[in-house]
Amino acid sequence: MSFGNIIGQLLQQGMAGQTQTRDRLQHTASQPATGMEQILGAVLGGGAGGAAGGSPAGGLGDLAGMAQQFLGSRQVGGMTGAQAGGLGALAGALLGGGGGAVKGALGGGAMAMLGTLALTALKNYQAGAAAGSAVAAAPEPAAVAPEEIQAVTDPATERLVLRAMISAAKADGQIGKEEMQAIAGQLGSDGVTEAERQFVLDEMTRPLDVASLAAEVQSPAVAAEVYLASLLAIDIDTEAERRYLRDLARALGLDAGTVQRLHGMTGAPAV
Repeated sequence: MSFGNIIGQLLQQGMAGQTQTRDRLQHTASQPATGMEQILGAVLGGGAGGAAGGSPAGGLGDLAGMAQQFLGSRQVGGMTGAQAGGLGALAGALLGGGGGAVKGALGGGAMAMLGTLALTALKNYQAGAAAGSAVAAAPEPAAVAPEEIQAVTDPATERLVLRAMISAAKADGQIGKEEMQAIAGQLGSDGVTEAERQFVLDEMTRPLDVASLAAEVQSPAVAAEVYLASLLAIDIDTEAERRYLRDLARALGLDAGTVQRLHGMTGAPAV
């Protein structure tokens, strides 16, 4: 099963009762995150130097073309999409609920944005740590390996990301029937199978298990992406949610610097 469309729809509309997802994604437009554009290009191109033969990996070919056109074309005010905000502007375009081309890119767009943000936070922290300053912005991000890009856009990672979003939604108590129906009701029929919808419902009824979720994460890049998805799935306005995110970061083995950057890049409050 492919869960990219579900993730895209939940990011576009927010989880039931959640109000901050779109604002946090678009908050990246105003953030001077060093290297974000280069990493976005690498994700869309399938690797730091592009996939073999120039064909984007991970099924992101259509999105790559759309992103290239958006980032290079003139937008409101005469600026290009890249000048108007880069990834944040692209997030607004992909999640804005536009025409068929935009809706068709939701799945790939969601994973591309999540992967880019996760890798940017991780690589900027690694570069800063190597330079002896884990907090200050690094002049250049650490290099992104092709296998890291493959990992953050892999179908298995889509499943983990969706599980992470649902798990975070349960952080302040078991999801009630009304909230379950509200979340399931947001999943349009376009691109979502009954089996995928049932997977969402089954996950919402499972007991909260941070250790089990973290045990399936095989790399720091995916760990950052899973944490980011969890961050975007909730408003973070209760102590239970703050405690959940602290426990998740610990279980994932994420360093404090990467966590801090993910919060800062998305405008999420510290926990």
